[in-house]
Amino acid sequence: MVEYRPLQESAYNHVRDQVLSGQLQPGVLYSETKMAAELNISRTPMKDALVRLSQERLIDILPSKGFRLHQMSREDILQTCQARTAVEGFCAMQLSRSPSTAAARETLRAMEEAQAAMGEFLQDGGEMEAFLDCDLQFHQALVDFSGNAELRQLFNSYHYRLYFIAREAFQVEGRFQKAYEEHRTILDAVAGDPSGARAYLAVMGHMEATRDILLAHHQ
Repeated sequence: MVEYRPLQESAYNHVRDQVLSGQLQPGVLYSETKMAAELNISRTPMKDALVRLSQERLIDILPSKGFRLHQMSREDILQTCQARTAVEGFCAMQLSRSPSTAAARETLRAMEEAQAAMGEFLQDGGEMEAFLDCDLQFHQALVDFSGNAELRQLFNSYHYRLYFIAREAFQVEGRFQKAYEEHRTILDAVAGDPSGARAYLAVMGHMEATRDILLAHHQ
């Protein structure tokens, strides 16, 4: 298992937080040296942190120039949607097979609350980020139900890609309403089929709809 030194971990968390909070903008070239200076650390731990972030595909390193936010490719979109279908489809199947347990009831409550908040957004309007937060909460609750640390880590490693994908997809007219309906379909499938097959297919349908929107914009 890789062990990360305190300064490297601090640099990693700093840049990652900036990426996920939207403080770093797509297409802008950022300086490794300047970022290290902001934290009052040497370039070595910052470089190590950036390599780690690059491996997670949050950033792209441009040798001798700096780094920028990772630019999603068609392959990224395909692989991310496939991986999410595998992870979240499995989690949805597990949830549908044990809906009466305390953990399942709590998960379904959290998913219902996120779904209701999406409905309020559609009715009253608001900032896109509010809908994105509800979307993430819905899927996070589903993955957390598994109790599988490996699945949670994999899901969390996609955080930037999830954010990018959602923002891109929601630029399409009518996508908010359609996404709301797809989440409702997932909830209904989880509650209505103890075999788990419908739940998996509902997740797959949601991911494929998102995938098709994004690929249409990356011709």
